[in-house]
Amino acid sequence: MALPKLNNIQRPSHWLSLIVDLLMLGLTIFDLAWLMFDALYTTQTIQQLVHPIFPTYEAIHKDFYFYDGIIVSIFIAELLGRWLWAIYRRQYDKWFFYPFIHWYDVLGCFPTSSFRILRLFRIIGLTYRLHKWQVIDLNNYAVFNTLTNYYNIIMEEISDRIVVRVLSEAKAEIQRGQPFSEALVQQVIKPKQYELAQQISAVIQEGIQNQYPQYKKLLQKHLTHTVRSTVKANHEVQQLERIPIIGNTIQQNLNSAISSIVFGVIDRLIQDASAEEHQQVIVLAIDSILEVLLQKENFQQTNLSNELLINTIDLIVERVNVKQWKIDGDNSNPSSSKLSQ
Repeated sequence: MALPKLNNIQRPSHWLSLIVDLLMLGLTIFDLAWLMFDALYTTQTIQQLVHPIFPTYEAIHKDFYFYDGIIVSIFIAELLGRWLWAIYRRQYDKWFFYPFIHWYDVLGCFPTSSFRILRLFRIIGLTYRLHKWQVIDLNNYAVFNTLTNYYNIIMEEISDRIVVRVLSEAKAEIQRGQPFSEALVQQVIKPKQYELAQQISAVIQEGIQNQYPQYKKLLQKHLTHTVRSTVKANHEVQQLERIPIIGNTIQQNLNSAISSIVFGVIDRLIQDASAEEHQQVIVLAIDSILEVLLQKENFQQTNLSNELLINTIDLIVERVNVKQWKIDGDNSNPSSSKLSQ
């Protein structure tokens, strides 16, 4: 057992809670041990063994429910005290949540054999509270680590099944032609359409600022070649070559002038698109495009959105079906995975 770390229990209220937890843990262990002993005492063999050592226990056994009632009254008092303390600290949203969350403590207070076994959960809960107080470190015990691993496996399996079921029902609704896609657009995308346009605009401008300088010369070279080829193929420009002496010079100057003008215009447009003062114009343009794309009639005329949703759901289901606990187990024990191969 690790030594207590007092950094989490410095306040008097914390010390009081720690003392109560220790006392209740000891009382609960004593109560369960006594319950087991008294149940065994009903057999003739145990009575013959106990009577020579503790002859007065026969009278205690006859009044067992009276003594058990005293212990139960202590449990009830402790439960009510913790409930009032939880209300005082506003630990839960509603005052009546405490008995539902600590249902095993409530049922364990019933003095019937069916509910007495639930007092074992009190030991588990009190022990875990001591672990949270850092009085003991359950991580040092293999049993706790094993139970924790199995608990995580069970919770992962349950949550995975729930997620897969919900996604499968959503996929079936889309395949049946019910307006899931339309509801997604109207209730999820449309309310955030302007914010989405702002995000797209910011991404476009950042991409231009980061990438355009690298490809500026390549774009200029491509435009120059394209303009030169187009101008050279033009019939009117070809007539200029027939002008004596200066015809070829005029054609080259015309190619250079047109190339510079075209590239200058495109370069200015790209730089303006990346400028912060023109962001609102781009946002409005993207917002208008989204408005057209998300119109109800356009949305109903294409199955692309449904296909995208179905493929997305299939991908999520595929990832959910991956057993993470198996992967973690193989990573933590590579020798066993090699043997299994």
